[in-house]
Amino acid sequence: MEIIEPLDLDIELQKYMDFSKFVHLLDSNKLFLSKTSNFEDKLEGGLTPTFSFFNNGAALALNHLVNNIFPSALPLTTEQKLEKKERSEQYEHQRKNHAFKTVFGDFKSKDHDFNHIYQRHSEWVDVSCWHANNSESMAMWKIYGGHINSVCIVSSVEKLSSAIIKPSNKRIAISKIHYIDHESEHFKSEHPLAPLLHKSKFYTFENEVRLIAYNPNAKILENREKDDAGTLIKVDIDTLIKEIRVAPDAPEWFFKLVRSLTKEKYGLKVEVVKSKIQQYRVAF
Repeated sequence: MEIIEPLDLDIELQKYMDFSKFVHLLDSNKLFLSKTSNFEDKLEGGLTPTFSFFNNGAALALNHLVNNIFPSALPLTTEQKLEKKERSEQYEHQRKNHAFKTVFGDFKSKDHDFNHIYQRHSEWVDVSCWHANNSESMAMWKIYGGHINSVCIVSSVEKLSSAIIKPSNKRIAISKIHYIDHESEHFKSEHPLAPLLHKSKFYTFENEVRLIAYNPNAKILENREKDDAGTLIKVDIDTLIKEIRVAPDAPEWFFKLVRSLTKEKYGLKVEVVKSKIQQYRVAF
């Protein structure tokens, strides 16, 4: 398990979900990670101008242009001419062998389009999104719970990372998400997965910590099977879940159902509570 950037291991992580997904989690002991191309954000996995410039060979070409192509203001000595010729030969060698270094291997720029390679990442990198917050979010209830009959799984970075039973063919990582303006800002992480560790500022409210899975040997230029929407990863449910919260507007019968299902059918020793938002409404 790779924790890409320093994270507070005790930070509360919340996952809002509808009842069917909750039951599937308990019944299968598996956490679903969706391929990122399924997300509505069209900037998911998007590149910044600076990331492209320093990785697609443009910076190398500009350096060659300035140092070897532009004419000198003064006549060159024989030694300087030889040095310039040597630099040009060195550049040609670098250009022919330049490669995009990715978590799926290196791709030579003479054979592959830079933008296309990173577009393919979204097809082959799967994620589970968690909301990092010490209090509940009504926005997250509405968007990701999606119904009054929904729940919120409460965990932490430490519990999530400890609960994962790593599959043999996948690499697993956890990272916080940075929110940027892709047109004017730089990536804040230099990790090879940087495009998938940043999102548009429009989604800042999500305050996301992302669980990531990918097969480093995947042939990313090929298509995944049509019914392959992501990855199911086995988890230790008792380790994963710290608390279960029921949606603010859920009826009493639904709260009792969730509690009965959790404790009696699946035998989990975790607290099942009503949303604190609902408690505050009653108080005021």
